[in-house]
Amino acid sequence: MKNLLIRRITILISIAILISSVLVAFLGVLLWEGIKADNRVKEFVPAISVVAECTIQYQDGNISKDTYEKILMNSLKEYIRGYSVLNADGTVVFTAEGLKDSTINTMMNKSLDEVLNGHETYEKIYQSKLNPAALVGVPIVKEDKSIGAVFVLVDMADFLPERKRFFQSLLIAMIVVIPFVIVLSYVVLKRITKPVKNVVEAAISMSQGDFSARADETLKGEIGLLGRTLNKMSIDLYKNVSQLFIEKNRLHQVLNSLDEGMIAVDENKKITHFNKVFLEMFELTEDEVKGKNVDDIHVINDELYELTQAIEGKYSIVKNYENDNVIMRIVIASIQDEKDNVVGAVVLFRDITELEKLEKMRRDYVANVSHELRSPLTSIRGLIEPLMDSFVTDEDDIKRYYKIIYKESLRLSRLVDDIMELSRLQMNEAVIEKTSVDLDSIIEMVYERYNLYDEEINLVYNPAPLPKVYTNYDRIEQILVILLDNAYKFTQKGGQIEIITEVRPKDVLVTVKDTGTGIKKEDLPFVFDRFYKSDKSRTKKGSGLGLSIAKEILNLMGEKIKVKSEYGAGSSFEFTVQICDL
Repeated sequence: MKNLLIRRITILISIAILISSVLVAFLGVLLWEGIKADNRVKEFVPAISVVAECTIQYQDGNISKDTYEKILMNSLKEYIRGYSVLNADGTVVFTAEGLKDSTINTMMNKSLDEVLNGHETYEKIYQSKLNPAALVGVPIVKEDKSIGAVFVLVDMADFLPERKRFFQSLLIAMIVVIPFVIVLSYVVLKRITKPVKNVVEAAISMSQGDFSARADETLKGEIGLLGRTLNKMSIDLYKNVSQLFIEKNRLHQVLNSLDEGMIAVDENKKITHFNKVFLEMFELTEDEVKGKNVDDIHVINDELYELTQAIEGKYSIVKNYENDNVIMRIVIASIQDEKDNVVGAVVLFRDITELEKLEKMRRDYVANVSHELRSPLTSIRGLIEPLMDSFVTDEDDIKRYYKIIYKESLRLSRLVDDIMELSRLQMNEAVIEKTSVDLDSIIEMVYERYNLYDEEINLVYNPAPLPKVYTNYDRIEQILVILLDNAYKFTQKGGQIEIITEVRPKDVLVTVKDTGTGIKKEDLPFVFDRFYKSDKSRTKKGSGLGLSIAKEILNLMGEKIKVKSEYGAGSSFEFTVQICDL
């Protein structure tokens, strides 16, 4: 491979020289023999003219036959083998022994008409039994009329040794010259092809990704121009490849930063691009996706049965797919090239489960707010209408109606206050200042307040020495009130509510435990949601916002709250309060 070009060119030059030498030798021999034969024929023109004149004298009877034949025999010179004289009708007047060959007779008969027309003929003879010769035909003219023809057989045998010596000399010259030419050609070609080799090596390095390789630009002519062009192409190609690499990384980062799972396919539904979110969504590995057809990936092929339609129809498809409590929004969009031909499609997978839940919560929130506001408003309206129409005349009934209207208006005011409070907490608009607080005094104060709240329910609190805590006095009181209200609400008569404290290394754990109806297991995850009520019949009082407010307050103060419950056995709400650092 390394010197293949040089070897091929050298062999080609050698073959060309050999063929050229043979052709030149062959053409040279033909030309040389033709010239020499013409010169030899011209030498014998006077003798042939004498033969023609004697033939005319013989036919006119001026000389006898014996004299005529003697004259012809005496006219034979070196290189002339003999004469043959023919009349116009083709009869032989005289012929020598050398011209009685059948091949020669045939050639004379073919040339006779042309000679009788006044033309001289010349034919080489190679296939006769004689040595190489030439048959020359000359017309016998009398009074401007051809009356016969003289054919002379000129010997060419002396050409053979000269031809042989010529070819021997040529062969010796070729044996000497061709090896010299081959060596010289190899050396010259190696020098000539060295710059080409440099360009080839640079091109190979570029094809392997090494764009730092450079061809020699100092050479003159086409090789130098080729080197400069190749170097410029290398620089441009490096810039383009670098730009493509940057774009590839940028695309990779963009795809992986998407919240949606994404795949791109070609027109045959073969996956060409994908991101990590897609792999995580469907619990797949790169080897299971890279270069695979969508139909071969069973976890998504059912959801993408419209992919072929989108590719063939050049349109987009948006649909929701639900499986195993996961709601997925799938967007399929075809991709066209500059000629508007479809070359594939992009598929986006977005988990909208949380969005759907939020939307449902929003709808439920609106419905709950509407319901909670409507209940006291309905009561107020139901009491105001009979008062306005003077249906109630008894003073005691009127006072009782006003009292109920007042309580319902207070209930409506508390509901609005709770909604506003929860909104401020969730929007981080509420400012909670924390100071060193005596937690025991807060608990005892709330205990004293609720101890007489309902004598049929036993409220238990066993005071114990508690460290100072770093919190907000009013908010902790508010949380205890919310939890105790909730406990009294769901604890039957004869039941018990207990306030328990536990000092831990970094905080105090406060627990409000009751023996009420408890919370069903399926309801536990939603206890702290707004307007959530485990009692779906809504026979119990309350807006369903208390626990949500408690959780938001504790979150803002960096504390935690959780619930433990067994349906039919009671519930336990516990929250943390940070110990104050001395």
